[in-house]
Amino acid sequence: MKLGLSEIDYRSLFDNMIDGLAYCKMIFDADGLPADFIYITVNENFEKLTGLKEAEGKKVTELIPGIRASNSELFEIYGKVSLTGKPEKFETYVQPLGRWFSISVYSPKKNFFVAVFQNITDRKEIEKDLESAKTAARNVLKDLEIEKKKIAETSAKEEAILAGIADGCIAVNEKGEIILINQTAQKMLGYTQEESIGKLWHEILHREDESGNPISPEKGAIRAALSTTTTTTTTTTTTTSSFYLRKDRTKFPISRTVSPIILEGKVIGAVNIFRDITREKEIDREKSEFVSLASHQLRTPLTGIEWTIELFSKKEKLTEEGRKYLDYIHYSAVRLSNLIKLLLNVSRIESSSMSVVSKPLDLVELINENMREHQALCDRGKISFIFSKHPQKLIATTDKNLIGYIIQNLVSNAINYTPTGGKVEMLLEEKKDSLQFRVQDTGIGIPKKEQEHIFKKFARASNASIVKPDGTGLGLYIASEAAKLLGGKIWFESDEGKGSTFFVQLPLMSPDRAGNKELVLEPK
Repeated sequence: MKLGLSEIDYRSLFDNMIDGLAYCKMIFDADGLPADFIYITVNENFEKLTGLKEAEGKKVTELIPGIRASNSELFEIYGKVSLTGKPEKFETYVQPLGRWFSISVYSPKKNFFVAVFQNITDRKEIEKDLESAKTAARNVLKDLEIEKKKIAETSAKEEAILAGIADGCIAVNEKGEIILINQTAQKMLGYTQEESIGKLWHEILHREDESGNPISPEKGAIRAALSTTTTTTTTTTTTTSSFYLRKDRTKFPISRTVSPIILEGKVIGAVNIFRDITREKEIDREKSEFVSLASHQLRTPLTGIEWTIELFSKKEKLTEEGRKYLDYIHYSAVRLSNLIKLLLNVSRIESSSMSVVSKPLDLVELINENMREHQALCDRGKISFIFSKHPQKLIATTDKNLIGYIIQNLVSNAINYTPTGGKVEMLLEEKKDSLQFRVQDTGIGIPKKEQEHIFKKFARASNASIVKPDGTGLGLYIASEAAKLLGGKIWFESDEGKGSTFFVQLPLMSPDRAGNKELVLEPK
C-alpha cells in the first residue's frame, strides 16, 4: 500500500530541515507601515545560523538593536509579503550579526509570515575575493550536517512552507516511492508532480559522476537512508562532484542532504534536499584558472632571477656582506618558486586535469632512495632516521610522481618538526590487494583541537607555524589529494608534544586516469 502524504507526520519532515526557519507576526504602526515583528516560533537551526538565542516571543528590535536602521529592507519585504501573500526570495547582509543570508519568505495568512533562510556568508566572501583580487577562494560549500527540529505548526502550514523552500525537496516512503516533490525540485528536474508521485525515486533522480558515468541507485544516500537500522536521524551530506539529469537529459551539479524519516522508532521514508551549485562550480573553475595562469606567468621571471643570481655569483667579486645579501635574494626566490609549484599543483588537482600514469615500481627501493635524499637534513638535526619494518621487495603499479610526492612530504614534515636528537621511523607492509606505509616521529605533534583541519588548504598547526614560519599549509592538502587520485587515503594519530604517525593506504594497482597535467615536483 502506498504511503500517502497525509499519513506522514509533517513535523517529522521538518525535523530534517537544514535551513533556519522563523514563523513571525508583523506589527504595523498607526500609518499602516511595517514597524516591527515578533518571533512566534523558530527551529533549532535558527539559533545556529544567526547566533540569536531565546528568540520566541520577542520582537526583532529587542533581539537585534539597530536592525531597523541597518536593514530597513527586511521590514519592507516582510510587511509586503504578510499583506499581499506573494512570496519573495532575496539575499541580504545583516550588519548587526555580520552575516549574509539567503531568505525565502511566505505568508500563510495575513499579517503573518514564514522566513526560511541559509547562512551564505562564506559564499559572499568568496565572490568578493574573486572580484576584487582574483585570489585563491575557499571552498564554497560547507557540509550541511545540522539536525532539524520539530516545528509546532498545523499540517497545512507545514506543507505550504515546504512548497516555498528555495531548495529542491523530494520525500519517499519506505519502499522508495516518491510521496512529495516540491515546486523547486519540479522546476530543476523538469518533471511535474503528476509524473513523479508514486514513481520509484531512481526513475526520476538520475545521477552521474564527472565523467558522465551513471551512479547506481544502490550506492546512493537515499538507499542508505532507507536501509538504516538506527532509531535516530542520521544526515548524509554530499558535496562531491555529482550531477542530476533533467528530463531533457541535460545535467547540473548538485549539493544534497539525505536523511531518513523516523517515526516512532521506525524508518518510514527519506527526504532528499538538493540545490544547483553551477555558480559555485564556475567560481571554483575561474579561481583555478586564475591561479594556474598567474603561476605560469611568475615562473618565467623567477627563472631569470635565479639564473642572474647564479651568473652574478660566479662572474663578480663580492664582499662577504654582498654575498650574504645575494644568498638572501636567492633564498627568497627559491621560496617563491616552490610556492608557485604548490599553487600549480592545487590548481591542477582542483581543475581535475591531473593525470595518473601507473607503472610497476618497487616501493622499498623508492623509500630507500627518499631516505638517502633526506639523510643530510637528518644529520644536521642529529635525528635518527630508520626504515625499520618492510618486505625485501614490494612491487606496486602506481604513479611514481604522486606516490613520491606523498612520501617526500610526510618524511620532510616529520624531520622538520622533530627536535634535535629525535627519531623518524618508516614502516611498510603489504595487505590484501593494498599496501600501507607509515611515517612516525617523536616531534612536536598536532594540537587536538586543530587536527580536523590539518588536510585542508592553507591549514597549519599553531605550534608548526612557530617552529617553521615559512610553511605554506599546502603540502598535506596536496598529499591527501594525491592519495585520493591513486585510490587510497591518508590519516594520522598525534599527541601534542609527543609526536605524530601518518598512515597511507594505497591499492597495489592504481588505475590510470586521463589528464593533461602532471604533478609539479618540489626540488629534492
